[in-house]
Amino acid sequence: MKKHSSFSTGGKAEYYAEPGNAYDAINALEMAYAKGLSVTVIGAGTHLLVSDEGIPGLVLSACGMKGMSIKGDLLIASSGETLDNVINQAIDHNLIGLEEIAGIPGTIAGAVTVNASANSRSISDMFFYADYLTLNGEIHRRPFFYDFFSRGTFLTDCLILSVALRLTPSRASAEARERKEKYVEKMYIPPSRRFSGEIFRDSRTMKASEAIKLAGLTGKNGSRAEFSEYQPNSILTYPGCSSQEIYTLIQRGRKTIKEKLGIELDTSITILGSFRDEL
Repeated sequence: MKKHSSFSTGGKAEYYAEPGNAYDAINALEMAYAKGLSVTVIGAGTHLLVSDEGIPGLVLSACGMKGMSIKGDLLIASSGETLDNVINQAIDHNLIGLEEIAGIPGTIAGAVTVNASANSRSISDMFFYADYLTLNGEIHRRPFFYDFFSRGTFLTDCLILSVALRLTPSRASAEARERKEKYVEKMYIPPSRRFSGEIFRDSRTMKASEAIKLAGLTGKNGSRAEFSEYQPNSILTYPGCSSQEIYTLIQRGRKTIKEKLGIELDTSITILGSFRDEL
């Protein structure tokens, strides 16, 4: 699974499938059930930490689902489209509103799953509906008026097929492009390093990035994983780093923040497989 996680760590999947559409995904599910396999759904791996021991059963990835369409102020993107590409296409079609969350890595489905947020803007502000496939092979649509974002995640045990966003028509596409590039630069991560999406969710009293900085957790710590000095709520990894090292850093970070600041942070990333609790 090293190729399917931005950490570039993790063991092997017993089976792996990357369907290009809902029909292929249903066929993969039928195969898994015929073999009695468990099914794990993933996206681009930006918010994914996989155990060094790997994942049993079938891993079903949404990364192969591509394509976009625009109908008036509605942009509909397949789940495997990167957030960056969705933002670019929106601006190209004189639709604005997504620029503030530019620079966040991963797919549009991943952004919806964790309600990606930056610069006082969230994907939930523009969400209109999502079509998804449950693991029993049924396709459903979840419209915007279902308040699932208040629970922190979209849904568990499903494969998002496509996402529809309602954006704002505007002729000021050049200005929108400039704003987008400004926010991409703000989210800058040094090249040639593996990095994650956001590790912790913000608490009610403090942003996770601020808590990490105040607790003195950023920078080198003697391991091959560290909280980024550029984006404190992300983890950078160095060659040879294991998933266990990342997991231990996350656990140590939570413990330190609780002891120093009295704040309990929940993890934003998905953790798959078994890990040792070394604290």
